[in-house]
Amino acid sequence: MLIIGELINCTRKKVGEAAQKRDAEFFCELARKQAAAGAHMLDVNGGLPEQEVELLSWLVDLVQGAVEIPLCLDSADPQALMKALPRCKQRPMVNSITDEPARWAMLPVLKEHRPKVIALCLSEAGMPRGVEDRVATASRLVDRLTAEGFALDDIYVDPCVMPIATSPQSRDLLAAVSQIVARYPGIHISAGVSNISFGLPVRKLVNETFLLLLMAHGLDAAIVDPCDAQLMMNVAAAEALLGRDGHCKSYLRAYRDGKLGAVA
Repeated sequence: MLIIGELINCTRKKVGEAAQKRDAEFFCELARKQAAAGAHMLDVNGGLPEQEVELLSWLVDLVQGAVEIPLCLDSADPQALMKALPRCKQRPMVNSITDEPARWAMLPVLKEHRPKVIALCLSEAGMPRGVEDRVATASRLVDRLTAEGFALDDIYVDPCVMPIATSPQSRDLLAAVSQIVARYPGIHISAGVSNISFGLPVRKLVNETFLLLLMAHGLDAAIVDPCDAQLMMNVAAAEALLGRDGHCKSYLRAYRDGKLGAVA
């Protein structure tokens, strides 16, 4: 399970304020904290109005000086990506391309630098509705990316998680994930899991439970808060139960490292 740390996101109020001040230590601490908690990759979003081109590169340099794990560049701005991608010391991921004509302006940059790519099930018609819409949008994205030379192993389909409080489509989303995985053997499925709980109390409970449901249907990458210890323990157990952790080696290593202590 690829854990992508979600906390370096400048669209969040506190993080955006730190970015406005160019508070380097704030971001270095966020990066170190997520890496120590078990993140395999860090999402980096520099989306402040009028600042993204410069800010994304600043964040890339800063975070790479603090930790030694790959980055997921969260941007739809080709200019920001063109400047930031060459600065990545390890092969990055780009979050995300969609089935919208404007987003395909990113394609030349992606083809030049060949990052891993998150393909978000969002089309010109807007948010996906139901199972068939998600699967059809995913198919158009995957077919075009593979036609442009991207391997299935480098594509992460995001089924577009929406708040269950206002859009009760979680069962459709789970069914769509199962169909996408069956249609494209070798494809990856990722999700911004915390979107599901927006507007609800006790958000961590909803996020943690939904992540397990997604994993059972084929999710193998998630943009989450790795500092949520219960979530990370749940992932370790689910990986073992789903047969993704041979002889429970990772689970046992997590136990020896004290990462399962809260439930031992």
